[in-house]
Amino acid sequence: MDIFHQRSQEPFRKKIAELYLPVQMQIRSANDSDIPSIVNLLKISLGEAQMPKSVRYWRWKHLDNPFGQSPVLVCYEGSNLIGVRAFMRWEWRKLDKIFKSVRAVDTATHPAHQGKGIFKKLTLALIDNCKAKGDDFVFNTPNSKSKPGYIKMGWQEAGRLPIKFSIQRPFHLLRHVIGNYQVHEVDLQANQINYYLNHPTLQALVGDNRTPHMVTNVSASYLKWRYLKVPVASYIVAGEEKGSLLTGLAIGRIKHTRFGRELRITDCFLKDNASESGLMHQLENYKKTLDIDYCTISGTVPKNIQKIIGIGLKVSMGPTVTIRSVNLPELANLQNFKEWSPSIGDLELF
Repeated sequence: MDIFHQRSQEPFRKKIAELYLPVQMQIRSANDSDIPSIVNLLKISLGEAQMPKSVRYWRWKHLDNPFGQSPVLVCYEGSNLIGVRAFMRWEWRKLDKIFKSVRAVDTATHPAHQGKGIFKKLTLALIDNCKAKGDDFVFNTPNSKSKPGYIKMGWQEAGRLPIKFSIQRPFHLLRHVIGNYQVHEVDLQANQINYYLNHPTLQALVGDNRTPHMVTNVSASYLKWRYLKVPVASYIVAGEEKGSLLTGLAIGRIKHTRFGRELRITDCFLKDNASESGLMHQLENYKKTLDIDYCTISGTVPKNIQKIIGIGLKVSMGPTVTIRSVNLPELANLQNFKEWSPSIGDLELF
């Protein structure tokens, strides 16, 4: 081949070679324009069996959160989104001290790009981001498949959330366990959740929730976001009033499980013992009218609140929680929920 012919082929060879060069991955913070692609990637990678994915749900969780917008990193290869990692902001309060944390939630890697370390790179990069912003710790409730990966990155197991479990209809529960007994849907239209979560004295009730244990920094705006505006679940309430004041509030969710119909108390706030008795009476009515087989409540909340579901056993049947320090030097008080009292509402759904 003469020199002229060889030179004439060089641009063509260069273009062909470029087609086979690996495209550099780019990691950056997510923006609004990424959201449809993120939701699509979550569907491709995780499916929708556990929880439906949508732009509306993503925006509720990561943009409308009263604790602040989530730090989110995305990984692109060329114009293709191949990885995403989101930490959800959360605040805890112990007496008058506020602890800023994040919850490791949505993460996905495109099936064609798994095994390249994208999950680890995005997760550790977000940890650095949160450290620079002064966050105290990160927590999450990983499943058995993802937990080993977190442990390798410095997470430690805090324990399995204890749950108080109260059986209402033992024979129905047994039928569900051994016979896969079908349950019918219940009508929640008469529920008064709008009334109580817009009550003018709601903030006064929940603002008194100062305990020596670490609890979610609850406000009226938080409860409206968490239980009124959530697009993927429906909740019921029981409320007690004294004159014009709201003195007790229990929020719950009806779940159909392999044990039957569960009344899950996700959050509860009490001003006095009289309110405790009133809520117990209302919940008894719910149990009857909604055909409840069993009730649950977090075993870490105060005993007077646990009492509202009646007599029951405390068992370690809640989600396994893992934690990792970011700026908080000591996590011993969080281990086994020694001084940490998450409600079921703090840990479910996300």
